[in-house]
Amino acid sequence: MVKEQDIKEVKFNKFKFFIKVLQIIYNGVFKRNWTIPGVDEITTNQLYESFNSENPPILIDVRSRKEFYATKGSYKEYGHIPESKSVPIMQLIDNLEKLAPLKGREIVTMCPGGGMSLVAAEIMNKAGFEDVKSLRGGLDWWDKKGYPMTTEYNPEFPFEDKKSKSSERKFSAERYAGKVNSTVDARGESCPKPVLMSKKAISKMEIGQVLEILTTDPGSLSDIPAWANVTGQELVSKEENNSDEFRFIVKKHK
Repeated sequence: MVKEQDIKEVKFNKFKFFIKVLQIIYNGVFKRNWTIPGVDEITTNQLYESFNSENPPILIDVRSRKEFYATKGSYKEYGHIPESKSVPIMQLIDNLEKLAPLKGREIVTMCPGGGMSLVAAEIMNKAGFEDVKSLRGGLDWWDKKGYPMTTEYNPEFPFEDKKSKSSERKFSAERYAGKVNSTVDARGESCPKPVLMSKKAISKMEIGQVLEILTTDPGSLSDIPAWANVTGQELVSKEENNSDEFRFIVKKHK
């Protein structure tokens, strides 16, 4: 249980945590030792699979906003995991009270290589959060696996309106009427479920076959094309069937 006294104690020791950030970075860069005793970790594969669960973890990205949105000139321009929340490491302690409603939820912290996220997880553990893990290998490993990433707007904290500043919609002028070999009906599902369902379906198909994906999540307008591009598939069409229903046609290439 998150207690106000725990949060105050962490805030009081803010300078100590800043020193620990420097130490963990030093150990990781020069000693290749990204560990903090007592802090649990989760692998990229475990995190990806957890998205299929009924109660997926809350994702907290502790990089700078510039890295989170892949602003030009940032360290790595791969963006962030869909639905993750941006809470930069040096702002985490000051925002623990805003995150307190997450008590009892599984939380995963993340950074580029897995070092700062360990510190973030320790901070949250000391503040009384009950189930916090750090993403082992960080977002660098996640990106190398080809798992979903986005640069779209996300609310800074989990309690804001989830409506995103979606990009301009561009749809095929004509509805695809060719042969469809398999259909994924992800209507009613939210990110990242449509991508996970599509990935599973296309893995069972043969090269050259066509997958139809039906969704109602506006996030799919960027997530499905990004997934197709990353995995080397062909996005044949992207269509709007009704005002809030979307259809994607993807041809398997590899």
